[in-house]
Amino acid sequence: MYAIGGNDVAAEVSGVNTTRTLLRIYATAGVMYAVAGYLLAAKSGGASASMGQGYELEAIAGCTIGGVSTTGGIGTVPGILVGVLVFELLKIILQFLGVNPYYNYVVQGLVIVLAVALDIRKYIAKK
Repeated sequence: MYAIGGNDVAAEVSGVNTTRTLLRIYATAGVMYAVAGYLLAAKSGGASASMGQGYELEAIAGCTIGGVSTTGGIGTVPGILVGVLVFELLKIILQFLGVNPYYNYVVQGLVIVLAVALDIRKYIAKK
């Protein structure tokens, strides 16, 4: 996954079967999405088409806070777990402070912009 995320052509040339690897990645992701949807429906007692609306923002934020690069090929699972925990802690703090729930999206967006800006800065400094 690192090799394909960094440069898929280089991964193919080095002997990685990128087609089969991508198929495995997407199949595994599909199974994980199904399990997550099942657990979310079980948690709330029902399901609707708009149930997970906004969760993609949280997923992106957790990954970028955890150190996943927007350019690809960089990131670790423990880093993502730390990023998700930090992001969830931020949401809980905002809830305890009594911040209007509509402003949570604004704060989440600012955190994502900050994390992506730091990632881009790190990428430019590395070049």
